[in-house]
Amino acid sequence: MRQRRTIAITDPDERRRGSIVSPASDAGAGASRPPEADPEIPAPGIACLHFEPPDDPGARGRAWREHLAPVFAVSFGPESDLGVPIAMRSYHLGELLVGDVIAPAHILERSPEMIRQQGLDHILLQFYRRGRSLVETDHAAEPVTEVQCIVFDLAQPVRIVADAVDATNVLIPRALLEKQGCRPDALHGRPLDHDGDPFGRLVHGFVANVVACGDRLDRREALAAASAITQLCATWLRGREAGSPAQHQDVRIRVRRFIETELGNPKLSPALIAARLGLSRSSLYRAFVPNGIVSYIRDRRLMHAMRMLMRDDVQPARVSRIAYAVGFSDERTFRRAFKRRFGFVPSDAAQCLGPRRGPEPLSILQNWIESL
Repeated sequence: MRQRRTIAITDPDERRRGSIVSPASDAGAGASRPPEADPEIPAPGIACLHFEPPDDPGARGRAWREHLAPVFAVSFGPESDLGVPIAMRSYHLGELLVGDVIAPAHILERSPEMIRQQGLDHILLQFYRRGRSLVETDHAAEPVTEVQCIVFDLAQPVRIVADAVDATNVLIPRALLEKQGCRPDALHGRPLDHDGDPFGRLVHGFVANVVACGDRLDRREALAAASAITQLCATWLRGREAGSPAQHQDVRIRVRRFIETELGNPKLSPALIAARLGLSRSSLYRAFVPNGIVSYIRDRRLMHAMRMLMRDDVQPARVSRIAYAVGFSDERTFRRAFKRRFGFVPSDAAQCLGPRRGPEPLSILQNWIESL
């Protein structure tokens, strides 16, 4: 029997008429991951990613796990009721993602291994409208209640035991907040009152309104909204920082920023980083345990190459230029490292990430996050 799609990208005009963009292909219908629609939509609207739960209750948990896999590993407890409504929509505003979610009780986790494999450097803000959870980090366990916002640094481990929730989400690259003078890693796992605090109420209200009118935004308006959200969130979070980040976290921020500016330098190495930033080799290596600074540099180079490949029509000669642009000394080494990281060679990126991709593609949500 034909498998129903669980995720759809919708066109704003079609959605107002109550219809969904038709599937581009049935490729991969027999695979474990539900097939997805093409994320491209006609101008002037912006792309919206909808999670649509399958009719079969037995398939809902699996579909929900797969949808959230780019950010969290999902599991369910005995109290989880997968018969209740599950919904999530995400809008790509060009520089960040916004959206909302209604979900049953579940457990979310980002383990050190997951962090290493994904290499995400983003901050997730989740504004609760309904529901409660317990957020466990390496430093504390914090209860989160209605009208609170929880800050997640996706480069740090976390475990969330959540009741059924209704929330607004903002996913922002760390670099955008740092440009506004905000160091959000110190707030990882902390609940902030977004209702009792006037400015917090303003921030949440603005983001919620952007989500509510997302179907009617064009790309120019979306970029303006993204810039405003970044400035509002950075200002609010700066006012909530309690003390300075732990020393190793501060070192990681400085090193990450330096690495991003030097990715095209083939001589980028731990020795160069330590010398340029005035760090000892031991403190540098401690900041990137357990997988190491060399592994982190390579992963950031490959992630940057993936973003370049996603944005361009790649010809064979283009692959070579991308390899050198991200600091690899030769194309062969780049191709080998890229295939080991993503499962396909760079020249196949367009086919593997397009609408007729194979049985184990990157999800649309993962593509969006890595393109920021």
